Amino acid sequence: MSTHKKAVKAHGSRIILFLIAFVVIIYLAVSIFFLGHFCFGTEINGMDVAGKSAAAVEDMIRTESNGYILQVKGREESGGNITAAAIGLNPVFDGTIENLLEEQNAFAWPASLFKKTELEAESVVQYDENSLKESIRATGVFDDQRKPVNAELSEYQDGGYTIIPEDQGTTLVESKVWEAAENAVISLSDILDLEADGCYEAPEITSDDQTLNELMNNLNKFVQVKLSIPFGNETEIIDGEKIGEWIDVAETSVSLNTAKVKEYVDSLARAHDTFGRNREFKTTSGKTITVSGGDYGWWTDRPSTTQALVEAITSGQSGEFKPVYFAEAAQYGDSDIGNSYVEADLDNQKVYVYKDGELVVQTDCVSGKAVAGRFTPDGTYGITYKEKDATLVGEGYSSPVKYWMPFNGNIGLHDASWRNKFGGDIYLTNGSHGCLNLPTSKAAEIYDCVEKGEPVIVYGGVQSAPKKELTEEEQQQLLLQQMIDAGLLPAPATDGNAEENGNTSNDAAENPQ
Repeated sequence: MSTHKKAVKAHGSRIILFLIAFVVIIYLAVSIFFLGHFCFGTEINGMDVAGKSAAAVEDMIRTESNGYILQVKGREESGGNITAAAIGLNPVFDGTIENLLEEQNAFAWPASLFKKTELEAESVVQYDENSLKESIRATGVFDDQRKPVNAELSEYQDGGYTIIPEDQGTTLVESKVWEAAENAVISLSDILDLEADGCYEAPEITSDDQTLNELMNNLNKFVQVKLSIPFGNETEIIDGEKIGEWIDVAETSVSLNTAKVKEYVDSLARAHDTFGRNREFKTTSGKTITVSGGDYGWWTDRPSTTQALVEAITSGQSGEFKPVYFAEAAQYGDSDIGNSYVEADLDNQKVYVYKDGELVVQTDCVSGKAVAGRFTPDGTYGITYKEKDATLVGEGYSSPVKYWMPFNGNIGLHDASWRNKFGGDIYLTNGSHGCLNLPTSKAAEIYDCVEKGEPVIVYGGVQSAPKKELTEEEQQQLLLQQMIDAGLLPAPATDGNAEENGNTSNDAAENPQ
């Protein structure tokens, strides 16, 4: 190795040794300092004593305790100041500070650069505990305390449900107040913040509660639905307020109470159904009469409507909702027959056909014979269907007709080519089996201008069998039977062997018993 290289290497070694020696000297010097002073980051009862000797710490405690004022802060601007004299505050020096300093490992001071050391000294100051409590009470923080109130859902308002925020209240937990006050005094802290120290009773449910928010969201999915049900000039509105009355809640689960929805559907049916009801009717002669009976009108299928309404709401479908009907009329309201209908005046043995309020056909007719089982029943009905070239089959006869328009079971309008006279009092002695017999040309005209479902109003004539007042159950049974006869409901199964005639009508059995 050359002499120059050896010299360079020796010089470098001396520098390293010098640096090591310097660091050691600094370390030892600082360690010696911390033999009599507290290390970096040291606190005693929350007081910063880093770099101070025991005597300096005691001087600091003495100075701070002599002029000590504790500011008590409560909610809603309550609170006040407490002086050292009010609580008998005095410093206590019994060697505790010196003992804490002696227990310190001065040679471990480098670690204090990176962490805080919190020391506790029980006898740094002394005070009167009862005086402290009385002084805190005197600040008014315990006055007029209000219990906390949980956050909760609002009542339904336009737009849905919202969360009413919790009220934190002003009720203090005394044990927490005394503990926080003690910690503040022994650390000579300037402020006792009862809010920050968690001294107040807290509500159990707050606005950000997950369960509460989930329930609100689920409720709003239902009540944000808005449905309108048109009934002619009237419209029923189903909005969130109404839906809210039908909701069942189980924890966060929301469902519709089907029984309550059914009650609502029942109320709609009672208000708007006209099936089988009496009707005020103005005749062609200008007289206003009451027509009772028949199977015409609105008849709500309540179970199906209830189910459809529940499905519409649960699926969030807003808009127009139409009930499900067993039978429908021309329009809603008291005059549900509209202005296109067939009028059968049995007193005068006349049939009138109106289209859009205009009389388009009028003709004489022959109605059912005025004997039991054959007279034509009064009432309002709907044309069940239309058929050309049908055969009317009865006991002892079979009569082909060109135009067949039944409206009450097997009672209907049809041509009667076997007759050469119509009108007058023929029906009294030579009436039909219940049908309205018409001249062939007039039957053709009527056939061409009436439609399935068009109302037929029958009134007057000689009714040989007086009508009795029916019970509600009998009325329901009669309506059901009329629906079956009209083909709107399936007939119940029987054990008999009924002959099926696809294009025939039993004119001998037209009059329901």
